[in-house]
Parts: sequence; structure tokens; C-alpha cells
Amino acid sequence: MVVNERASKIDAPAARVWELVSTAEGQRLAGRGFVGEMAFTGAGLGMVRRMRTQGHLGDGVVVERCDHFDDAAMEMTYRIVDTGGIVPFADYRGAAKVIPAGDGASVLLLRSTFIPVDMGEEEAKRLSEMNFALFFDNVKAVVAEAA
Repeated sequence: MVVNERASKIDAPAARVWELVSTAEGQRLAGRGFVGEMAFTGAGLGMVRRMRTQGHLGDGVVVERCDHFDDAAMEMTYRIVDTGGIVPFADYRGAAKVIPAGDGASVLLLRSTFIPVDMGEEEAKRLSEMNFALFFDNVKAVVAEAA
């Protein structure tokens, strides 16, 4: 099993970062560069998002479902329910948490666990790390644009 974890300080209040992680519009902004389109059914717990991938992932449609959503704690978990034939990970589970870090900053934590499909763990982890890097870069760019 591969575990990918990353946390980074974001120069924006926790509520703003949580908005980018937890809302449809925020997720679209945070997914730029590796997700071309996102469509949502529902919001919060039970939400399903369909993502058309692009870039290093290739072109396909991945479906994820939110299994835990706690707005007050600013944390959520989700899992891939359809890999679209493009994501080489079985039993993918992801988590996001935003932690306040003073008045104008926060810490964003992302975690994923999965079993690689027909590829080595190191290669699979590098792919997951690339996704995380793009996500963090996008979040930081969006909050900087608004500043």
C-alpha cells in the first residue's frame, strides 16, 4: 500500500483555504492543470464528483465520493468509486484537512492511500506526489491572486 502525505503552510485564513478544498468552485480552481472539467452531484457528505483528467494523468473520467465531511473541523475524506480506466490505483482514499495557523495563515494537509495497479509503488507514489504538488501550487496561486 502506498501512503502519500503532505502538509504546507498557506498564506490565507483557514476559512478561505477550506473553501478551496470543500466547494465545487474551489475544487475547480485547485484542480487546474490536471483536471479539465469537474461536475458535482450534491455537496458535502455523499457528494459525488466526476473529473475529466488531463496533463500527466492522461484523458479520462474519474469518479469520487465524499465519505466524511466535517465543515466545523474543516476536514473531509473521499474515495475513488470509478477509476475511469485512467487512474492506476485500487482502493484510493484521500483526505484533506485545514488547520488554522494564526490570523492570516493555515496549514493544508492532504493524505492518500492506495494499492498500485500494474505498476511499482515508487512510480505510483511519484504520480500521486505530482497531483499533490499541482494542487498545493494551485491553492497558493489562487490565494495570492486574491491578495
